[in-house]
Amino acid sequence: MKLLSLTANNPAFHSIFFKDGINIIVGKQVAPHTENDGNTYNGVGKSLILHLIHFCLGSNKIDSFATQLSGWEFTLKFEINGKEYVTTRSTDEQNKIVFCGQKISVSVARQKLLQLCFQITDAPKSLTWSTLFSRFARRYRLSYSAFDSFVPQESDYSKILNNCYLLGIDIDLIVSKKDLRDRQIAAKNTEKALKKDPLFRQYYLGKNDASLDVADLEYRIAELEKEISQFKISNDYHELEKEADEKSYQKKRLENQRSLISSYIKNIEEAFNETTQVTEEKLLEVYDAAKIEIPEMVKRNLDDVLQFHSGLLQTRNMRLKKELSKQQQQLNRIDEQISILGKRMDELLFYLNSHGALEEYVALTKHLSSLNNELNRIQEYQKILKVYKDTEQNIKEALLSEDKQTDEYLIELESYLADLRKMFWNYAKRFYPKKKSGLVLKNNSGENMLRYTLEARIEDDSSDGVNEVRIFCFDLLILVCKKSNIRFIMHDSRLFANMDPRQRETLFRIANDVCVEKEYQYICSINEDAILSFKSLMSSEDYSQIITNNIILELNDDAPESKLLGMQIDIDLEDKSKVPEHLG
Repeated sequence: MKLLSLTANNPAFHSIFFKDGINIIVGKQVAPHTENDGNTYNGVGKSLILHLIHFCLGSNKIDSFATQLSGWEFTLKFEINGKEYVTTRSTDEQNKIVFCGQKISVSVARQKLLQLCFQITDAPKSLTWSTLFSRFARRYRLSYSAFDSFVPQESDYSKILNNCYLLGIDIDLIVSKKDLRDRQIAAKNTEKALKKDPLFRQYYLGKNDASLDVADLEYRIAELEKEISQFKISNDYHELEKEADEKSYQKKRLENQRSLISSYIKNIEEAFNETTQVTEEKLLEVYDAAKIEIPEMVKRNLDDVLQFHSGLLQTRNMRLKKELSKQQQQLNRIDEQISILGKRMDELLFYLNSHGALEEYVALTKHLSSLNNELNRIQEYQKILKVYKDTEQNIKEALLSEDKQTDEYLIELESYLADLRKMFWNYAKRFYPKKKSGLVLKNNSGENMLRYTLEARIEDDSSDGVNEVRIFCFDLLILVCKKSNIRFIMHDSRLFANMDPRQRETLFRIANDVCVEKEYQYICSINEDAILSFKSLMSSEDYSQIITNNIILELNDDAPESKLLGMQIDIDLEDKSKVPEHLG
């Protein structure tokens, strides 16, 4: 991809026509003032150019465009492998882009550009058109804070993924480690959730032995299943149970009567046995024992008394025999009734013992279901715990295996990495011949998200201007690696702000050499005082050839018409509340 032109439907706009090689947009100031001193750009519009290029190539919606530039349309022409493409985007309908005459959604446009420029149709997450293209055109203030800071809120994983892809380093190991680490974190989160479950916590923390509880539940379930299998449901269970209760009551009542009659019979028998013949001698003995003198007359009448008493005894014995016979008959009847009741009760109890009521059967089945549920839950927890432990172990083994695989890959890639280091070193040495520099790619082993650590080093890189030089060298390295169809890089005037004149001069010489040799574009915006600062360090011929002849646009702050939009307007281009394209 090379840029051809940036135009607008408003004639006040200063159209930009790009060419091969160096393209310089100069910002001139009649009266010195602080430019880009906040989230709004109130200068001549140099930085706005970068945002407009991204806008035409599918950036997120820019709210301030809709409010401040209603009715505007911007058109970007570019070529890829010699074929010309045109995109137009309206500030009023920012969810659409006219791509080569066809109106499509922004997301579809991004996919088209991703395929055209990077030959990617099925990209892993975090490798997007926006993240990749931003590495060729840094547009935000924070993009100039570090060599690998291109996109707001970009994760370290996204940085290493996109940078390695553009440097020609295989990204499969990068994606694989991220996937493993995501799975590992998910497994740990699952473990935490399980720990909060009261039942599982008992087993997880070792307070109960799950295997013993499982064995006990299995035994109880087997016994209950056996009981249920033998269970017979009686439809008249309750009626029979009531009858059995009544028969039991009747039997107890008869047994009480039997006991009373038996006691009565015993008393009769005892009374009968005590009723013997009263003899004269016994009668005399009675009187003698009483010390009573018995007259002869009384003795003569003893026979009469004995006869009378004998008659009384006979009468009493007959009455006792009749009563005894009566009570024995009554006792026999009661025994017969008790026998009948006993047989019926035996029948009822046998039936009731072998059958049950429907609700009893339901209660048994519910209890069985409850036991099965408890058993299943414990077994599921055992499975989950085993799966977690197995997953954790498998991930650790995979991470160790991929650590070794990465070491082997870096050994195989050593020649290519040496070429990358040499290219970066050559660029950096032209700025700082006496400073150590280089590109370092290392295997980042261990349980973390990043497969590699990538560093672009220049000794004393905390000094003024060194960070900017490192940014330029790294961006140029990505460009010359040619792992895409993009053939330009573009920088804002911020890149030059902290550089000294010698560094600026060297930068443009390197850019010129690379553009001449490789037929690339180097596009930048720069303030007039910065570009004049190194004029004395170049011959007039070199300055004309490298600088003057490559100025494609001059923007002035002397009047609104001299600014990029042809008007004075404040546009918020760094809305920190907006989600970046790679996260949207």
